[in-house]
Amino acid sequence: MRTGFRRTMTALAVSAGLVAAGPAMAAPQKLTVNFSVVPPHLISVLYMKKDLFRHAGKSYEPDFIKTRGSALVLTAMAAGEIDLGVLSTVAFSSGLLNAKLPLVAIADLVQDGPWFTAKFAVKEDSPIRTVKDLKGKTVAVNAFGGALDAAARSILLKNGLTPGKDVTLIEGRFPAHESMLRSGKVDVGTFIAAFWDRANKKGGLRTLFTSKDAIGNSQFLFWVVKKDFLEKNRAVLTDFFEDYIRAQRWLLDPKNRTEAVAMIAKHEKKPVADFEWAIKEETGYYRGADLKFDRKAFEDTSKVLHKLGFIKAPLDAAETIDESVIDAAAARLKK
Repeated sequence: MRTGFRRTMTALAVSAGLVAAGPAMAAPQKLTVNFSVVPPHLISVLYMKKDLFRHAGKSYEPDFIKTRGSALVLTAMAAGEIDLGVLSTVAFSSGLLNAKLPLVAIADLVQDGPWFTAKFAVKEDSPIRTVKDLKGKTVAVNAFGGALDAAARSILLKNGLTPGKDVTLIEGRFPAHESMLRSGKVDVGTFIAAFWDRANKKGGLRTLFTSKDAIGNSQFLFWVVKKDFLEKNRAVLTDFFEDYIRAQRWLLDPKNRTEAVAMIAKHEKKPVADFEWAIKEETGYYRGADLKFDRKAFEDTSKVLHKLGFIKAPLDAAETIDESVIDAAAARLKK
C-alpha cells in the first residue's frame, strides 16, 4: 500500500510540476531564415554577436538556410520550408503575379545606388568609350530577366540600341565575368560589389556605366514573408526584427567596423583583406536605416521592369509592402 501510495503521490507531484512549469518551459519557435552571398547578406554574420539577439533562444530560434538564387527561395517559401526569404523585385513580382503566392515585403536588406552601384565594365584599353559604341558588341549579365539585365537593356534603349539586335546579351554567373571580360569573350562584364572589388584591385578595367546610370537607385534585395505567416507570428517576428535592427545599428556604427569586417571574414573563412570594401560608402551596399525601404526606388524599378516586359504589372508599394513589424521593433528600441 505504501509503495503504491508513494508512486501515486510522486506521479501527482511530477504532473503538477510539469503543469506549473509548462509556460516557462515552452520551446522557442523555430524561424527558418534565408541568406545567400555574404555580403550583402549578413544576417548569419550578425548572429555571431549573440548578445545583441536578446530574444533568440527565448521566443524564437533562427535556423539559417543558405540558398543560391531567388528562384530557389520562392520554391522553398511556397513549400513552407523558409519563413523569412530574401528576394529581388523581379522574383517578388514573379511570386506574386505568376505563382500567385500570398507574399508581402516587410524589410530592406540592401539598396543599389546610394552607396555602391553595380558596374558594367570594359577593359581599360577597349575602344568602347560610350554606350553608343556597344553596337555589334557583347554584354554579359548574370541572368536574363533580373534587375541588372533590366539595367543593361534600359540604357541600351536610351541610347538608340536594340538589345538582341544591335547588341548581344549573354548570361554568365558573376564569378565568371572578370575572366570572360579579360579573355575577350565578352566586351562588357557586370560586377556586383564583391566581384568589382576583386577585379578593380587587379586593374586593367574601367566602368562604362552603372546600374544607377541606367535605372536610378533601386531596392535591390528585401525580406519577404507569406501574409498568413505574418499575421500568425507578429509577436515572434517583432522580437526577431528588434534584435536584427539592434545588430544592424551596431554593424553600421563606424567605431565597430573593424570588428564587423573581421566577423565577416571569420564567417567566410577568408582573409580580412577580402572584405575591406564591405559596410563602406562607395564600395559597400547601402542598408536602409532600421531596415526601412526606399519606396520610390522600389516603384521606379518596378516600372522599368514592367516597361521591358520582365514583370506583368508595376508594383504598388502601398499594396505590397508592410513595414508594421519593423516599425514596431524600432519603436521598442527608442524606449
